Amino acid sequence: MKKIILSALAFGILAVPAFSQEKAIKKTGFGDNWFIQLQGGASYTISENYKDASFGDLITPTVGIAFGKHLSPKFGLRAQASGWESKSQYKYTDDTYRHKYIQASLDGLVNITNLWSSEYNPNRVFNLYGFIGLAYVHGEGKKSINLNPEANEGKGMHLDKSNMIIPRVGLQADFQVTNFMSLNVEVSGNLLEDRFNGVSTGKAYDGMVTALGGVTFHFNRGFEQVEIIDPALVQDLNNKINDQRLLMSSQDAVISDLQAQLEEKPEVIVQEIEPLEEIVMNAVVVFKLGKSDLQENQEINIYNAAKFFQDNLDKDIVITGYADKATGNPTINKKLSERRADAVAKILIEKYGIAPTRITTQASGDKVQPFQIDAWNRVVIFTAVPKKK
Repeated sequence: MKKIILSALAFGILAVPAFSQEKAIKKTGFGDNWFIQLQGGASYTISENYKDASFGDLITPTVGIAFGKHLSPKFGLRAQASGWESKSQYKYTDDTYRHKYIQASLDGLVNITNLWSSEYNPNRVFNLYGFIGLAYVHGEGKKSINLNPEANEGKGMHLDKSNMIIPRVGLQADFQVTNFMSLNVEVSGNLLEDRFNGVSTGKAYDGMVTALGGVTFHFNRGFEQVEIIDPALVQDLNNKINDQRLLMSSQDAVISDLQAQLEEKPEVIVQEIEPLEEIVMNAVVVFKLGKSDLQENQEINIYNAAKFFQDNLDKDIVITGYADKATGNPTINKKLSERRADAVAKILIEKYGIAPTRITTQASGDKVQPFQIDAWNRVVIFTAVPKKK
């Protein structure tokens, strides 16, 4: 019997992302992907006469606290406050002296692991970050040390306060424990002005290397990876829908003309109009490659089909599953299309109350390809048929 096609199996915009091969990160909200870090460690100061002291003599404790936000899987920002004290070697004695400091820094973060990875993985245990930024540093020298101006050879050595803005750079290793917490270890270097430690000898710079370890607490962590809609596919689908609408309009015109003729000349049968027996619905459920589980964005298509059958109790349902022949093999694709059809039938029964006796499932596998593009054939199609008597 003649099959009347009511639509071109319009997938709609909701179905298009399943065909795309490219992926992007969904935009997050302001409150997503914030973090707080608590850190502790040690610093090593490279300043005047540091070679005259042993390595251990110039190591001092450091603590830090930071907060920041991951703007994307690859980039972020962090504000950090850190400091405690620094040690330097005094040239004219065998002693080191301490001075306190505190710094506030703003760093740009780069997730090197994600930068070099082809696909974002929110469950990756290890991530390596690089950071670069600027820091405002305030130093407080100790005036209790007795400096000998004559021994200083007139170079203006003094212990006093210092304030400066300096560049910094570093690396941080992050080890995810849970989605809420991770452990971090970082090493950074500060390029300081010569007066940082309260002693100025006419050199250009002092320096500091800092190693910190601690805990990072994450809030609303993670990014959602979505597939990019291909404008060409959207346009192609729209063209197919428009073509089908024109065909339907022309068929409607023919039917209307025949009905008018029958009304004017009931004794003359111009053409027999066959009754509708099968109706291919305009709700199509799309699946990802090799998958039979339902995507959230396909719920509207199942709802549309369910609404039709709830309103048309004189119709039964045939649910046909398909698979694309470009992947897998006939045996695998047969089973895959069967699972797809069963998954959709289960939703109609359990969520929308469609009686199981009204539903027939079919597994077409890859023997029938409704569409020319392989990826478009990973679908389930609804057909309405006359109710069984």
